[in-house]
Amino acid sequence: MWVRVRVRRPGGAELSISAYANGGFRAGKPEILLPPPLAERLGFDIRTAPLSEGIACGGVHIAARELGEVEVRVDVEDRETSWVRAQATCVEGEVEALMSRELIAALGIIPYYGHAAWRLEDDPPELLRPEAEPQYWP
Repeated sequence: MWVRVRVRRPGGAELSISAYANGGFRAGKPEILLPPPLAERLGFDIRTAPLSEGIACGGVHIAARELGEVEVRVDVEDRETSWVRAQATCVEGEVEALMSRELIAALGIIPYYGHAAWRLEDDPPELLRPEAEPQYWP
């Protein structure tokens, strides 16, 4: 489920992007995976970021760069939403910004995958917001 969000480094760059709300991405905390070009646009130096190992779908081990904290909020036209702090991680070869299920919950996003729509927890139940256009960072 693609959702338009704003991502910013505290005291730094801010961008409006489409990020994928990936309910299968469990991080144990609010986390957003940033493709290298996006991380660099936000001002991170991915070459010097600490390297760690993560486990992806199917138990595949991946190298990840721990970038630090960012703030994320849902980018909707009808109101301003609250900023949520999240861990930013960069995975080489990733081309989509991916939100963990913990970040999805912290942002109050309720996805309706079968309808290509979503809503915020405090939206009226009948309000379904259309999925955003995908955005890739090759």
